[in-house]
Amino acid sequence: MNTAATRPAAVDSSAPGPESLPDAFAALVDRLGTAPVDPATSVLVDAAVGVWRRPGFDSFLSLPQLSFTPFEYQMQTARTVLRRMRGRAILADEVGLGKTIEAGLVLSELRMRGLAERTLVLTPAGLVEQWREELERKFGLPTVIARGREWADAGAGADAERPVVLASIASARREPLKSRLTAGQWDVVVADEAHRLRNPRSASGKLARALRARYLLLLTATPVENRLQDLYELVSLVSPGLLGTPAQFRQRHAGAGTDTSAPRNLAELRARTREVMVRHRRSEVEVLLPQRLAETVLVEPSPKEAELYAGIAAGIRAEAKDASPARLLTLRGLTRLAGSSPQAAAPTLAKAGWPNLAALAREIEGSTKADLLLERLRRHTGRGEKVLVFTAFRQTLDALAARLEREGVEAAVYHGSLSRRGKEAAVAAFRDSAPVLLSTESAGEGRNLQFCHVMVNVDLPWNPMQIEQRLGRLHRVGQEHDVVLTNLVARGTIEQRILHVLESKINLFELVVGELDMILGRVDEDFDFEASVFDAFATAQDDAEFDERLERLGEQLVGARTDYLDSRSAVDALVGDEREAGR
Repeated sequence: MNTAATRPAAVDSSAPGPESLPDAFAALVDRLGTAPVDPATSVLVDAAVGVWRRPGFDSFLSLPQLSFTPFEYQMQTARTVLRRMRGRAILADEVGLGKTIEAGLVLSELRMRGLAERTLVLTPAGLVEQWREELERKFGLPTVIARGREWADAGAGADAERPVVLASIASARREPLKSRLTAGQWDVVVADEAHRLRNPRSASGKLARALRARYLLLLTATPVENRLQDLYELVSLVSPGLLGTPAQFRQRHAGAGTDTSAPRNLAELRARTREVMVRHRRSEVEVLLPQRLAETVLVEPSPKEAELYAGIAAGIRAEAKDASPARLLTLRGLTRLAGSSPQAAAPTLAKAGWPNLAALAREIEGSTKADLLLERLRRHTGRGEKVLVFTAFRQTLDALAARLEREGVEAAVYHGSLSRRGKEAAVAAFRDSAPVLLSTESAGEGRNLQFCHVMVNVDLPWNPMQIEQRLGRLHRVGQEHDVVLTNLVARGTIEQRILHVLESKINLFELVVGELDMILGRVDEDFDFEASVFDAFATAQDDAEFDERLERLGEQLVGARTDYLDSRSAVDALVGDEREAGR
């Protein structure tokens, strides 16, 4: 990302750090002394007063507008970035420690001082909405999402709010959005999962180097993967020249090979790196979360339910070999619906042109999952515990709501079609009176429900990140109880096989929030777990072959998890942590 200076510490005087305020003021006074008396002089006076009155970073101005209380280590990170690193830094905390919070604090402080009129946040596509929720709910910052030609300039009719522009990395590196983002000067650019920007020859890396920004925050828990060059590329983005030229860096620090195992002059490299990088470990900051107590309950389907699922599976395999891309999407969705409930599958079966199976689905009243759910709800609510129940599909939600009402179990209902006021009312009812919240996936977006610690998945997303997002509503900082999770999985379904792979290969429910994404991203940058599973299912001759393909997919996940753990160790070795930095 281009800057006028070769070293980011030399931020220009239009954006002074606290230590440079007196110098900046003196420079303006000198200019006043030599300037002729004309209207331009008043402009200089206004500029001088503006610089002089702009507060430094000794205190946080944005705290009153926050809807939460940051941890002290997060505050310290923001101070370090603003005061010592002059707003250009790599935030490299281990996953789960809140790099988003740290970046939000820095951004809020810059905005309060009028130094962040134009701000861009780049993030993987799956995190755009999460960033929007974090910035708006926690920091009170307005946002706008850039989507190609539909994105209007932030200044158009919104000067007073100066919204933060959010864009997915995938969209931002393509035209026409790329040209719009790289055409002007940004005050602040924040890049999440910034390890994706390391390679200067990749489309994402070229985008990063075409952007112009005064302040730059790169967020990544793994600034180093397998090559020492990874570290050089990221550091050079925020501080060109800090590590010298590529040839100088290799000569000074490269070991016998090109990997990270034995760099030379390690103490010097660490010292240089700490000029622009902040890293905390979980063991250092002692942010402890309660345990996750996860159980998977295999539900024996009724004879009709088993017949329905078998019929859908056979139909999908028969059609998938010659299906168009659009038809494949329909078949994939139908497979997931079949694992949720007969009520969810029935409408799509009719639209898909499978009338016999649609009729069978409509004949089935209730489900064995609903029976077991009711039993679990009575057990938990009888002990005074609140229960969050997740399903991916509205039809299943409606069927469960009707069943619970007939059984006299009070439940609030939350889904994406509710108005904002309706959603707030549902959450309030769950918090204050209703022992159960029935919810679709939308409650996994930006809702913190730490007052509840029991969750039941009636069906499971095929995307493991969505499973993690569901659990993250309860298992997060502020939760005071062990989180009890029950997965209801019909025996013989794809969901059963998926969950087996995720639990046995990567210990899904033992991972810290954020680690799953780090693992999946190592399989391939564009890896799509759900698509891979469906392809394995639809093209397999039978369940035995499907199991073999899932096993191979599981081995890829094992390798990715190992790579992740190795890279985390490499970062610790090369960067150290904040305790070492303070010695």
